[in-house]
Amino acid sequence: MNVSRALVLTATLLASAPLLADTSAGSIGYNQWGVCPPIPPAAVPVTSAPAASTGNPSTYVSADQVTGYVHGESLLTGKVRAIQGDRLLTAQRMQYDSTTGNAHAVGDVQYRSRNLLLQGPVADYNLNTARGVFEDTHFSLPRRHGRGSAKVLKALDKNHEQLYDMQYTTCPVGRHDWMLHAPDLELDQSTNTGVGHNVTIDFFGVPIFWTPYINFPLNDARKSGFLAPSFGFSAFTGTDLTTPYYLNLAPNYDATLIPRIITKRGFDMGGEFRYLTNSSKGRIYVSYLPHDRLANRERGLLNFNDNTALEDGWNLNTAYNWVSDNQYFQDLGNSLATIATTSLERHVQLSYATQDWNFLTQAQEWQIVDPLVPPSAYPYRLLPQTLFTWQSNPASSGPQYAFNSELVQFQQDGRLGALRLDFKPSASYTFGNAGYYFTPTAAMRVTEYNLDQNVPLGTQTQLSRITPIVSLDSGLFFQRSVGDNGNYIQTLEPRLYYLYVPYRNQSQIPIFDTIQPQFSFLQLFTDNRFYGADRQGDANQLSYALTSRLLDTASGSQLLEADIGQIRYFSNRNVQLPGVAPQTRLFSDMVGDIILNLNHNWSTDYGQQWNPSTRRTDLASIGIQYHPAFHQVINLAYRYNRSLALRQTDLSFAWPLTRHWSMVGRWNYDLKNKVTLESFAGFEYDSCCWTFQVVSRRYITQTGQANAAIFFQLQLKGLTTIGRHLEDFLQNGILGYSGPTQFN
Repeated sequence: MNVSRALVLTATLLASAPLLADTSAGSIGYNQWGVCPPIPPAAVPVTSAPAASTGNPSTYVSADQVTGYVHGESLLTGKVRAIQGDRLLTAQRMQYDSTTGNAHAVGDVQYRSRNLLLQGPVADYNLNTARGVFEDTHFSLPRRHGRGSAKVLKALDKNHEQLYDMQYTTCPVGRHDWMLHAPDLELDQSTNTGVGHNVTIDFFGVPIFWTPYINFPLNDARKSGFLAPSFGFSAFTGTDLTTPYYLNLAPNYDATLIPRIITKRGFDMGGEFRYLTNSSKGRIYVSYLPHDRLANRERGLLNFNDNTALEDGWNLNTAYNWVSDNQYFQDLGNSLATIATTSLERHVQLSYATQDWNFLTQAQEWQIVDPLVPPSAYPYRLLPQTLFTWQSNPASSGPQYAFNSELVQFQQDGRLGALRLDFKPSASYTFGNAGYYFTPTAAMRVTEYNLDQNVPLGTQTQLSRITPIVSLDSGLFFQRSVGDNGNYIQTLEPRLYYLYVPYRNQSQIPIFDTIQPQFSFLQLFTDNRFYGADRQGDANQLSYALTSRLLDTASGSQLLEADIGQIRYFSNRNVQLPGVAPQTRLFSDMVGDIILNLNHNWSTDYGQQWNPSTRRTDLASIGIQYHPAFHQVINLAYRYNRSLALRQTDLSFAWPLTRHWSMVGRWNYDLKNKVTLESFAGFEYDSCCWTFQVVSRRYITQTGQANAAIFFQLQLKGLTTIGRHLEDFLQNGILGYSGPTQFN
């Protein structure tokens, strides 16, 4: 083991030990060392001499003056240089024994390798065995932007090193914003471990972390130890502190203990267990608060996920999620993303898939954690649901065939239950070429019900519906070159879609899982205006639409897409959800959207749904984004929905103010009620060796209460992150916060 590897492994400790767990690049996103002054590389002239009998390259020694040469020993003075392969040892004076490789260097001693620069007043080093002692050394690791010092560095043998009174930082020379102190470190290559005692981290001279003992791996292997703590403050919880402890139990499973102190509520104990085998992987997470002082009750959470590959291509997937009450995430959500959780899924799924067909059977239910949803609106339990789909090879010519089926048992406490069978065979054939297509499709939908739970007296328990479906889909493709030099291609794509579904009275069929989605451009070309099998919409209608695109011939990128379309109805739509009257309009709303990418920096999208009967807009949205570079983004959006009486504006941004300072923010405002739904603002400071974020957020909860929270994150570059991890929250709240060019 040589001294170069000793220092590199010491730096690896700082990046790989769970106690000082390194994280992904900071929120600034681009090259995290971009604001640092350049560090000159530890350049070393490399010799190409053959290896000596010891297995090491030959050593070349030079100096201004050589005194004496007895049995291989000599005294070299003045610009002494000893070069061996890619290693260089220099000093003002050196006693060197060419037979043993021993060197005693004094005066401005420097040791250089490809990854290391080491400086000190004196060193005893063996160039053949790479063993020795360096005293009062200062070292630099240019590739890691790290530097530090050690009172003594001892290379004991090929597998063991010791460092005493070591300090380490990634701050540039002359700055000590943060510093790691370790009185002693022992590195053992034979066991791939390191041991340190009394380790302290200072930030501007203030100790922010200390541990009496650390045992860490010398490479990327996992190791038990403390992870970075997490801090936050909220009006609902007070100060929130989490200090996870990682347990490396085995190569294929591990655990994390997650104690959490919430000053206004109490002590919460959480834990995570992960496992990985040849056929399965999974995760169990639990959290338990014995007594919430504000809610005056015990509270808990359980998440379990498992995916197991069975024999012959079968797969088993299991998920179970539970919380003690429907206010849990509002009160105790430890990340801003979980606060908006409204439901938790539980299922056991068995599936099999081939190129032509797919099979899935599952038992599924949901726990609703939105206090505003009444029990009468809870989704049904599926006990079980079985899905089978098949289609012929779409790459083959000739007719195409498909078959979709579902068998499901619906159950819910105190509500009507049923067994439903739904299947739909179909056949189609496409005529056409590059300029046009014409595809007739015929299908038959058969749905059977057996009402078997909580059936009112006098209600028919056996229900059925058989519905033929016929559609004709056709389109044309036109294109032309535009621009002075034909740099762009404009397309014109008219499309006609005729759908005929005869009326079938379905008023006696209960609603188990069917909804009517918001009308959109894509619904112009579907054969059912409902989602779910409880309703098959009757139809005698023609959809007509036009799409135009503008393409860059050089890059193939799409600069513009514009769509507009409408449905002409030839009969009333009598099949509706309960309580909805038959629809008699001759024309649907006109729907359209425009997506415009002006250049790499500017983009905008606009969508509108216009009612020709009232000559009013029912739905509209517009968004504009300016995104010239990573972490430079401004978004402005407006959303309007007449039926929901919704009018909202949304402004969000992330923008650098100076070389080191950036600002982030969002303001989501309800124009109708004149209330701010959510707002946050924060600052980020990015220095060469540390980054700090602070974000203040105010928002309206699901129950209409106003809450405020403050979160911060401190990243010591090349070492660890302390505080609440904010990247997920900022990426959800600011469209384009992260991008594809995160690193230079």
